[in-house]
Amino acid sequence: MEVQYFENGDLAIFNGHKYRRDKHTGYYLNSARRERLHRAVWEYHKGKIPEGFHIHHIDEDKSNNEIMNLALLPGRVHAYLHGKEHDLYHHEEIVKNLVQHAAPKSKTWHHSKAGREWHSEHAKESAAHMEKREYVCQNCGKHFFKKPLGENKFCSNACRSAYRRKSGVDDETRTCIICGKQFTTNKYTKSVTCSASCRDKYSWRYIRQANRQGKCLQHGG
Repeated sequence: MEVQYFENGDLAIFNGHKYRRDKHTGYYLNSARRERLHRAVWEYHKGKIPEGFHIHHIDEDKSNNEIMNLALLPGRVHAYLHGKEHDLYHHEEIVKNLVQHAAPKSKTWHHSKAGREWHSEHAKESAAHMEKREYVCQNCGKHFFKKPLGENKFCSNACRSAYRRKSGVDDETRTCIICGKQFTTNKYTKSVTCSASCRDKYSWRYIRQANRQGKCLQHGG
């Protein structure tokens, strides 16, 4: 025997009895018999439901009350399944509320003067209770101890600079002002020549220009 549905699914008829869908729970209920449809379907096909057992909708669709979609489960197992469903639903609602309402207000506060002051004090308190950890310098291989704050890859600023020079991360290509040859140098240097010989030539050129300018000034005076 199959369940028949009417009135856009709000009314179900099974075994000569009418069941109305509860708008709050989604279950179909016969108020006069105080009986839910899915339980009536199970007992019609499988017999009386043992005490402490529940009837579970396998696809979790309460409007699908065919016998193939029903399963007999211990009450605690059934409650656990629906508890997980309930928790997931409320978790999604909480996340949605945080994203729509709490997150924008939180962002505004964290960028405010009070928020920045709080972060500063909180960072100081956290740092005061931190224990030093052992690290290995990526440049010289020396073991050193520091609090886990920021970057702890090098034992000193000298090793950090040496590592950057060796890695070439700060290198750039320039054109020699004397011979026109391209050369690679650290971008933080003021080098304009590609070699020592070009540097000497550049120095002598600078000196000669300075001397000529000096003579011109004397002559003009």
